[in-house]
Amino acid sequence: MSAAQVIQEIQHLTPTEQAEVIQFAYRLDAERVLTGKELAALAKRMVEASDPVEKLKIREELTRGFYGDKPDA
Repeated sequence: MSAAQVIQEIQHLTPTEQAEVIQFAYRLDAERVLTGKELAALAKRMVEASDPVEKLKIREELTRGFYGDKPDA
């Protein structure tokens, strides 16, 4: 099944079931460790960012991408 087919199926779910899918997707994203290429791209974006708030957001994303979203990381 392709991603487009999965999305189409999700669109036919009830709002409650869609909320469960959204929570699942957020949990997957939080637990996922980024690849070396993804981490390098984020590091480059952080270096090139001029806004301190944007730099902080990217730094947090880098940390989460390296360690995952584990409470003891």
